[in-house]
Amino acid sequence: MGKKELKVAFLLALRSLQRGSRSSVVLTVLIIAMCFTNMIFLPGLFNGIGQGIITQVVDYEVGNVLVGSKTGEQYVTDLDATLDLINGMPGVDRATPHFSKGATLKYRQRVLGVSVKAIKPGDEKFVSPLYTKMVAGSYLGEDDTGEVIIGQPVAGDATIKAEDEFQASLGGVRVGDSITFEYPNGYTKDYRVKGIYFTGWSSADNNVFVSWSDMEQVEGKPLDYADYITVKAKPGYDEKFIKDELLQYGVPGYVQTTGDLLEKSMGKVLQSFAIINMVSLIVGVIITTVVLFIVITIKTINSRRQIGILKAIGVDKEVIMHNYGFQVIIMALLGIFFGVILTALMGVYLAANPIVTPEWSATLYLTPMDYITNALILFFAAVVAGYVPAYQVSREDIQTAMRA
Repeated sequence: MGKKELKVAFLLALRSLQRGSRSSVVLTVLIIAMCFTNMIFLPGLFNGIGQGIITQVVDYEVGNVLVGSKTGEQYVTDLDATLDLINGMPGVDRATPHFSKGATLKYRQRVLGVSVKAIKPGDEKFVSPLYTKMVAGSYLGEDDTGEVIIGQPVAGDATIKAEDEFQASLGGVRVGDSITFEYPNGYTKDYRVKGIYFTGWSSADNNVFVSWSDMEQVEGKPLDYADYITVKAKPGYDEKFIKDELLQYGVPGYVQTTGDLLEKSMGKVLQSFAIINMVSLIVGVIITTVVLFIVITIKTINSRRQIGILKAIGVDKEVIMHNYGFQVIIMALLGIFFGVILTALMGVYLAANPIVTPEWSATLYLTPMDYITNALILFFAAVVAGYVPAYQVSREDIQTAMRA
C-alpha cells in the first residue's frame, strides 16, 4: 500500500472524527486515559512505597553504608581513629557514630521504656535530615547536656487517654517539660525536652536522642566506642564503591551497604511489590485491550453501512481498514496524552499530601521510562483492538455491509 493511500486513509479518519459523534470520541479518549491511569497508578504507588522505605532507611537508620563491630565484639572500638580514617576516604561525605542505651522514662503518672540514642548532632546533620523534622522546639546542640529531643509518638497527646492510645506514650510531653531517665546502670537524671520531631518512620520516631557528651556522663567515661557508624556518600558515588574502599583500607568491623541490609531484611517485601506490579500491569493490559476492543468493535459495526458506501464508490478495502485504524490511533494518542497529564497531577498531589501510615509514608514514584513503557504498551493494545474489528468489517462484501 502506497503513501497516497495512507494519506487518503488518514484524511478519512480525521473527517470521520470531526463529523462523527463528538460525545463518542470524547468518551473513547476518556476511557483510554483512564486505562492508562489504571495501568500506571498502582505500580507507581508500590514503587513509591518501596522508594519511601529505602529513603527512610538511608536517612534515619544506616546511611548509605553501615560499619558495624567485628565478629564477636559488641562495639566499634578506637572510634576517633576509625572516624578519621573513614572521613578521609574518597566518596565519603561524612561518617557519624550511633550509641544506644535502654532507659525507663517517667513523666507525671506515665512510665515508658525507650531506646536512648547518642549522636554527634553536628556530624549527624550531614548524614540524616532529622534536624529538619522538628515539629516543636529545636534540634540538639553539639555539647548539650541535660536536654533531649523525642519522637512525637513518644511524646504522646494529652487529649488521648492511656487506654485509648494506639501505642504507649508519655501522655502529652511538651517542649520545656522535664522527664526523668533511669538507666540500667543505676544512673538517673532529669532531662529537659528541647524539641519534638516527627519523620514518619516508626523506627526513628520511637526513639529519644541525646548528645554524645551527655551519654559520656551516663557511661561515666569518654565514649570511644559505638554500636555502629553510618556513612553518607557524596553525590555521584556508588555505595558499593565506598564499601570496597572501606574494606580495602582495612576499616575494622563488618561493612554493608543499604542494599545489602535491605536484601536481608526487606528483600521479600520488595520482591512482593515487584510481583504485584507485574500482575497489575498484565491485568491492566488485558482489561485495556478488551475494553478498547469492545468499544472499537461497536463503533466499527455501527459504521458498516458507511463502509459499504465507501466500497461501492470504489475505495479500496485496505484504505477503509486503515481509516478506522487511524481513528483508533488518533484517539489512543489523545487518551495517552490526557492520561499522562492526569497521572502527573496525581503525582504532584501525592507529593504534597503523601500517604502516611505508622510504618512508612509514600508518594507516586514514576520515572520517564515508566511513562514511555506504559504508553507504548497501551498504544499497541489500542492498535490491536482497533485494527482487528476494522480488518474483519472491511472484508465484508458490499451487499452485506449495506444491509447492516
